Amino acid sequence: MKNNSIFMMFLVVLAITVVLALIVRVCVIDKHVKDEVTDGKGSVQPAILKEKVEVISDDAWKEYENADKLVVELVERTTIESEKGSETEYDRYIVSDVDLKNQADDTRDYHDALMDSDGDIGEGTRVSFEDVLGINYKGSNGKEIYQSLLKKYGFSSDFNDVLFDDETNKMTGQNLYIYENKCDVIDYLLKGELYSEIVDSKVCYQLEDKETGTKLPEYFSASVSFKNGDQVVTKNLYVSVSIEKTDGGKEDSNA
Repeated sequence: MKNNSIFMMFLVVLAITVVLALIVRVCVIDKHVKDEVTDGKGSVQPAILKEKVEVISDDAWKEYENADKLVVELVERTTIESEKGSETEYDRYIVSDVDLKNQADDTRDYHDALMDSDGDIGEGTRVSFEDVLGINYKGSNGKEIYQSLLKKYGFSSDFNDVLFDDETNKMTGQNLYIYENKCDVIDYLLKGELYSEIVDSKVCYQLEDKETGTKLPEYFSASVSFKNGDQVVTKNLYVSVSIEKTDGGKEDSNA
């Protein structure tokens, strides 16, 4: 009986020790987790609320918001490859100088000039900004114009849904970011086209390095290749909004 009592007491002590050890471990782990997500003032913040690094920074968009003059470009191009060779045609080539301060623009279509040129495309044809680009810049700043243009043609507004093209960067130094998920711009390029197979598609944007360290979105582009009979057709779309520079070489903005 005495041995049984001692054995029972041993089990009780062991159980209490295990429970205390678990409590201490939970407390230590809990403190460690809180230390990881504390905001520095003693309050605990959920880990999912930690600040996310934006690929296109707020400083970059601020420069567009403060810009007085912009150059807007939109180019659509089709290349057809067959056994006979390849042929490229520009479906649209729009360039617009926009003066936001005076709410005026000089918008030109160089499509016909490119078809008839032998190298010198001349002055192009004067056209309406809203008619050819499908948006109205009146009352908008540079950021709003850029993002409205991207939305109009189906580029995703989630600029972080991208992968950095490290291989291209090593080869050319370009800062190219490729969208991971499908963008509506591919459907825009395929609209009205007949095809038996999609060969390849790509949607991306490039950031340019500035001396200030700010990386501005230099351009957005999309391409899709598909088979049509014995031909491979590639359609491209290029969209760019740049801040116009003054004669002194500085960007004409209040940034």
